[in-house]
Amino acid sequence: MRFLKGLTILFSLLSCAAAYCQNSWTVQKDKGGIRISSRPSKTSPFNDIRVEIDVKGTIDQLSVILLDIPSYTQWAYATKSCVLIKQLAPGKLIYFSEIEVPWPAANRYYFARLELTKDPVAHTLQLLSTSVPDEGAAPKDLVRVPYSSGLWEVTTIADKSIHIDYMLQLNPGGSLPGWMLNLFATKGPLVTFQNIKKKMTELNP
Repeated sequence: MRFLKGLTILFSLLSCAAAYCQNSWTVQKDKGGIRISSRPSKTSPFNDIRVEIDVKGTIDQLSVILLDIPSYTQWAYATKSCVLIKQLAPGKLIYFSEIEVPWPAANRYYFARLELTKDPVAHTLQLLSTSVPDEGAAPKDLVRVPYSSGLWEVTTIADKSIHIDYMLQLNPGGSLPGWMLNLFATKGPLVTFQNIKKKMTELNP
C-alpha cells in the first residue's frame, strides 16, 4: 500500500515538473528595462513571446494609446496600416492591420477584436486582442494571419508608474524562413516596447 502511495506521489511530482517545463519561459533579451522571453508554441511554428517592462505613467494614459488604432503605425513594429473597422462599445472594437514582411515574403494582414477593461479600484488594465478569421474580405497580394492573440496585463506599481506584462501567441501563416521568424521574435517586441516607453515618458517628463 505504501509502495502504491509512493508511486502516486512520484507520478504527481513528475507531472507537475513536466507541466512547469512546458509553460516555462526562456529569456531571449534583456535590454533597457525590457525583458523579452519565449517558449515553444503548441499551435504555431512561431514561439510564444512575453515582454515585461516598467514605464512611467498611468493605466489611463496607456489606454488612450492602445485605443488609438491609427496611431499603431507610429509605435507597433512593422505595422504598415491599422484601421478601425467597427466600434462595438466603449473599449471594444474590431480593427484591420497590415504587417510589413521583408521580401520575398508577402505582407501579412488580420482583422482583430480588441477588448480593453480597467479596474479603477485595483488600478489595473487588461487588453485582449484576438484575430477574427471570418471578418472582412481578403486584400489582394496579402497573406491572412491564421491566428493572433495579444494579451496586455498592466498593474500600477507606484504613483505614475506601471508594470506591463504582454504575451503574444501568433501563427503568421504561409512559409517564412527561420531568420524572419527570429526577426519578429526579438527585434519586433524590443522596438515596439521601446516606442511605448518613449511615448509614455514624453507624457510624464
